[in-house]
Amino acid sequence: MNVTHRKLDQQAVRMAATTLILAEGCTTTLMVQQFLRNQGYSTYQADISDWLNEVAQQENWNVDQNPLFRVYHFPTFSALPQ
Repeated sequence: MNVTHRKLDQQAVRMAATTLILAEGCTTTLMVQQFLRNQGYSTYQADISDWLNEVAQQENWNVDQNPLFRVYHFPTFSALPQ
């Protein structure tokens, strides 16, 4: 059986992470990796981590670090004074 995998790029990581954050409120590299594998991409944790860090910096996403992994989510905006 010959299986063809889609080539991973930064745009695919950005779209997967955005989709997961919208659906779940946050994401991790493992969640992005699993999502992309389900979409037919060949993925490696190191590549996902590098690209997700770049995307988070470009998009000004919040990144929380715990002892095991980073959690990515959209920034929260405070309400304007009335």
